[in-house]
Amino acid sequence: MKLSLSLFTTIALSSPLPSVSQFLSFNAYGTPLEIANNEVEYDQNQNHNGGVSPIISDDHLTLRSTGNRWSAYQLPTEQEVYADSVLQFTFTMTEKTAKGFQAICLDFDLEQTGSDGQCFVLDTSQGWLSSMLNVAKLTPVGGTTHHSIPIGHFMTGPVNYLIFLQDSDDSSNRMIGDSSISDLRLIQENRNKLNIEIDGVAEQLENHQLSYKFKSAAQDTSDWLMEISEDGAGVQVNGNQWKALALNAPYSITHNTVLEFNIVVDDTADFHGICLEDDLDAANGSDQKGCVSFLTPIDNPFYILTTELEPQQPARLVIPLGQIMGLIGGESWDVSYLVFLQDDDKGDKRGSRSTFSDIRIYEEDRMDIKITVFGETVSVPNIQEDFTASSGTSLQDSRDHVMSVSTDGTTVTAYGNSWKQFNLDTPFVVTPSTVLKLTFSMPVEEETGMLCLSHEKNVQRNGRKDCFIFGGNDVQSSSTWFTVMNPLTEEGETTDYEILIGNYFTGPVNFLGFAQDNDSSTRARGESSWSNIEIFTLPSLNIGLDDGSFAIENNQVSYDSTTQDSTPIRDHLMQISPDGSSITVHGNAWRAMPLITPLLASELGDFVVSFDFVMREVGDFIHICFEDNLEHGDYDDPTDNEYDPKRCFELNDYDPSTNAVAFRSYMPGIGEPHRYVANLSKLFERFNEFKYFAIVADSDAGDKSGGEFTISNIHITTSLTSCLKDVGFSFQVSDCTTENFLAKIGERMVDANCPGAQDPLLELMALFDATQEMEVYKEIEHICKSSYESAEYDFAKTISSETQLVREFIDGGTALNYESDSEGSSLAKDGAGIGFSDEFASTHILTWPKHHALDQCDIGAAMCCWVDSRSDTELVDNTDVCYVNMKSSRRSAHVADGYSIYGDSSEGAVNCHGFAWGTDNGSISSALKGNALFKVGFMDNLFKGLKGNVEQVPGAPMCGCMDRMPVVTKAGCTEVTDSSSVVDVTFNAAIGVFNAKFTVGTIEYNDCGDLKDHYKSLAVEDHNRDFMDSRIVGDGGCHGAINDFLADKGLVKAE
Repeated sequence: MKLSLSLFTTIALSSPLPSVSQFLSFNAYGTPLEIANNEVEYDQNQNHNGGVSPIISDDHLTLRSTGNRWSAYQLPTEQEVYADSVLQFTFTMTEKTAKGFQAICLDFDLEQTGSDGQCFVLDTSQGWLSSMLNVAKLTPVGGTTHHSIPIGHFMTGPVNYLIFLQDSDDSSNRMIGDSSISDLRLIQENRNKLNIEIDGVAEQLENHQLSYKFKSAAQDTSDWLMEISEDGAGVQVNGNQWKALALNAPYSITHNTVLEFNIVVDDTADFHGICLEDDLDAANGSDQKGCVSFLTPIDNPFYILTTELEPQQPARLVIPLGQIMGLIGGESWDVSYLVFLQDDDKGDKRGSRSTFSDIRIYEEDRMDIKITVFGETVSVPNIQEDFTASSGTSLQDSRDHVMSVSTDGTTVTAYGNSWKQFNLDTPFVVTPSTVLKLTFSMPVEEETGMLCLSHEKNVQRNGRKDCFIFGGNDVQSSSTWFTVMNPLTEEGETTDYEILIGNYFTGPVNFLGFAQDNDSSTRARGESSWSNIEIFTLPSLNIGLDDGSFAIENNQVSYDSTTQDSTPIRDHLMQISPDGSSITVHGNAWRAMPLITPLLASELGDFVVSFDFVMREVGDFIHICFEDNLEHGDYDDPTDNEYDPKRCFELNDYDPSTNAVAFRSYMPGIGEPHRYVANLSKLFERFNEFKYFAIVADSDAGDKSGGEFTISNIHITTSLTSCLKDVGFSFQVSDCTTENFLAKIGERMVDANCPGAQDPLLELMALFDATQEMEVYKEIEHICKSSYESAEYDFAKTISSETQLVREFIDGGTALNYESDSEGSSLAKDGAGIGFSDEFASTHILTWPKHHALDQCDIGAAMCCWVDSRSDTELVDNTDVCYVNMKSSRRSAHVADGYSIYGDSSEGAVNCHGFAWGTDNGSISSALKGNALFKVGFMDNLFKGLKGNVEQVPGAPMCGCMDRMPVVTKAGCTEVTDSSSVVDVTFNAAIGVFNAKFTVGTIEYNDCGDLKDHYKSLAVEDHNRDFMDSRIVGDGGCHGAINDFLADKGLVKAE
């Protein structure tokens, strides 16, 4: 306050004293007091000559002062100011002073100095008065304000004087200023307490307001107080205030502590805030202060909320205070004060107002995160610690955003800018075969949505690429510490991801880090969710080893060279079944998997390998390898590649240009299952150890996605010995197929209590001393076929003494084909031998003629087609010919290559009839195929009833295997069976030889309808069924079949 001092000490006032009958009413604690109108000067030398004493109104309620006047009035009796005392009055401003102020005081004496009195400035024209208290509510000229000053907060003790000051120090005119006070009261009032809720319990905080400092410096405007509402629900902060209320008891803040309240800011300050504090200094000792600020902070030393508030708009804030303070684990911090901050350093510090209400402090019960780690459900404590990807230690997380966890724990959702890290109680280790599986959604897109599996807090400095970005509108290209997933999730989308994280990094994972980056000014926008997080290991490949097994980790590396392999490997994985029993390959892959512990050749012994194989789609070629290094060996050129001999088996080869770097074996067709067995100790040269299991699936066409196959049930036998070699035994089969034969060997092994897995194929591998399984199958076939020899009958010799007649007839030659009964020939005479042979057709096995058209009928089916009849009966037309490929039937056509295209029924009458026996050459069906040929080609369609079907389709044989016959639309069918025949098999242990005896039953012939349908009813492989579809194409199928054939020649048949 700027005080004007007089040169003289003046006690008497310049104007005459008013009548003592005048008095000013003052109600003190309910007792009306009459203050005599005896004005004395307050403080010395403040009044001036010519001044006018204040005037008391006729109703004794108002004291009006004009010009410069420091007036004091003695109370009739001394009054006590208590801690709860409140001075109430009304103030009216008629004219402001010049370079002065208006104030009201209660004092023990007439001296301003000392602590026994207090003045309150009601208005000022000379700025802030530091020697007095300045009220928060200023009164404009012409205005009236009502004041209720908690004087007991600022002083206590006895007082004798009521003082009204109107200071006006303009030297040219000290009569400027006109104001009045009225309705004076001194009361005791219970000050409103603030209602808050702590851990669900309602409490009231005493309204004893304490100033809060920063670094020991005063920040609070102590002249006025916050106003607590009458119901205690809220507190209004006016002007610059840093005020604290003491809690009833200390409170321990933990990571889960939440401070929740309603807030409305009517007039903004430099910043607004709220704290829970342990003392009354914001920077006293610990830096771990529980203060947060909001609403466009300026020069703000506290944590800034990213939640955006709007002036005059009520909002409810839920602040994770413990999380903002960085309390983690079992850390806590005890606080004793609730602090309200409204920093307003502009002008007279009165220009701001905010209201806090419905304040709650509580511990949030957070759901733990549930993830699956290697098949086990793992609870991850919901303690949200910030982490960073910056090169320094800067904070990227907005700590006031709490990630929510669904009630079942399986979904984590981030709102706004959030970089939260969750500590795993038990870390897990990522190996090359570890996979991360999750669902990611981004309802509200922001810069990035990311998941990190880190082992330290700063993911950029941990030396690993262990973060994965799933979406965002500001995604950068992959870097040394993160990978961008493909596809990215767009706003509003949900995407399932399965990532071979072991292909990006390996090592321990101590934290799960979820990040939604938003570096905008508010940092409050954005929503992302991570659900159903699962960590699992790709299934290992189980390989049997004698009576046990071992696992090869699913760590796939390129074999031979990365230029051959499809990379990155993680995008072209071979798929191992969940039980580890099979491995499926799609598309091009040159792949190896290292054994954790290599197996030495001495440990592998006989090293007999067996496995099942089926191909579903053709590639270029397929190899399976049991390697000691990562080079695709070439034993055929040891000087060039001395230490890389053959280590692979070729399972299929559709690329004739491949080098002979693999052992060749049986090559099954599409859909044909096959079990391979190979004695590698007999095949491998210079072999020291089994270090890698490798597969080559070469497919270079187009995008290299062609080809699919599965290898399963891989087993290694180290000691191949026969259990039955010293045991004589016998068995009987109704059909001597390979399958039935092996089943009977299995039964004999059970009877003999053979040890181990009792594998009949391995037993016969040992018994026959075979190197590969096909040797065993050929032995079984030989045993079965030899049993039929005793029942065989060669109908070709009976038909004609000229043995070549049957062969020539099949090619469409001989008199049987050329001559006609209408021209004097006699089929009854020329074919008499056919009729005689028919007498043996029901009691004997008719031999299969040796003829080029009947050799190697691999699919187990044949057909005859005729285009004429030598009898008077016309040929029955039952099919259309599509085309003839003379290259397949060149020996019948007598040309090396050529073709004939039909397909429009212009070929005239054609009749086709066939039969099928399947692919097991030891079966009774295969043995009876000669009977079927006799019936179809000679008896039923030529001789019987003198039907007389003759002559072949030009360029094709009259009868032959399906691949040598014309492609047609339909064909009739005859089936030959003998369901009562048996084969008795005996093993002579003394000489190690099998003998077999066939006993014929009743051979029957039946019509089986359509040849293609009948063939598909047999237990034959898919690729053979497909081949049959390409030979008998059905009605309307010729055009497509012809164009498929012509496509290789660059031609198309017009409609």
